[in-house]
Amino acid sequence: MTKFRVFFLIISFMLSQATFISRYFVAKSECDDKKSNYELLREYNSSSLIECATLCQRDCVFFGYNPILMKCRTHKEIFTSQMSDEIGWSYYSHFILTDCKDLLEDGRNNTGLYEIYSYGTSSRSVRVYCDMETMDGGWTVIQKRVDGSLSFERTWLEYKNGFGESEQNVWIGNDAIHHLTKGKNSSLYVSITLVNGSKLNELYAHFSVSDEAALYKLLLAGPATGTLGDRMMDTGSSNTDPSGMNFTSPDRDNDRMSGNCARSYKGGWWFNNCHDAFLNGQWSPGYWYETWTPTIQNGTSVRETMMMIRRH
Repeated sequence: MTKFRVFFLIISFMLSQATFISRYFVAKSECDDKKSNYELLREYNSSSLIECATLCQRDCVFFGYNPILMKCRTHKEIFTSQMSDEIGWSYYSHFILTDCKDLLEDGRNNTGLYEIYSYGTSSRSVRVYCDMETMDGGWTVIQKRVDGSLSFERTWLEYKNGFGESEQNVWIGNDAIHHLTKGKNSSLYVSITLVNGSKLNELYAHFSVSDEAALYKLLLAGPATGTLGDRMMDTGSSNTDPSGMNFTSPDRDNDRMSGNCARSYKGGWWFNNCHDAFLNGQWSPGYWYETWTPTIQNGTSVRETMMMIRRH
């Protein structure tokens, strides 16, 4: 084999390693020549960086490789302040996939359940249902209901942290929704499937939710298009528009009614005084009034509801 051929193979191998690493991991240059024992999963003997990377699988978010020692260490978490000096180590972290669009762009195009890191940190994940089919996919489901087996008459804390099962009945949590939309341009897609099988929808071009200190205020902007008709952003009545409203739960009254809309209608929402659109009402045979007026007068005709968001 010629020297040129050997040189070409070496360069090709190095490029393939670099491509693999840059595709799935981010270099943590601030950790160079340091060693971490924090949240250590396992230490391996490893002959190459790419072999070490493939060992960073279940529960592993960070890995360190030392080509001098030919050692690989996998971690759940690392902190530079808790690392000791040791020559030769370099550390890498998984790309943090913060929403379903990140997953889609990463090549994961099957609709289903995934773990995302909406809080922007590898130490806190959220289990979500991703719709990879509607309007080219990449939608993160924030609300879904398929029957009345799960009550949405929940406390402020429950709405904050989320409840339910992602593939069935779920509210992923106001904190998660805030972080999913914080500093981003996101759209909201609402769909309601009726008992006769027909499906209606409404798409809002801009959607965000503030943090808890601002009472999870809802902000919507158009255009709004679809077959449901806009009953959230511009209902024609300043007494029922939820856009611009703070979130209300049965134990935290932030609406404009003299009483508590969430307590009266048995579910948390961005109530005004009170609503023309409300997807968290008491499932039939309960009194789920004005689900999406005038298109859907009450919940007796509803088979499924879903709210999904996707950044632009």
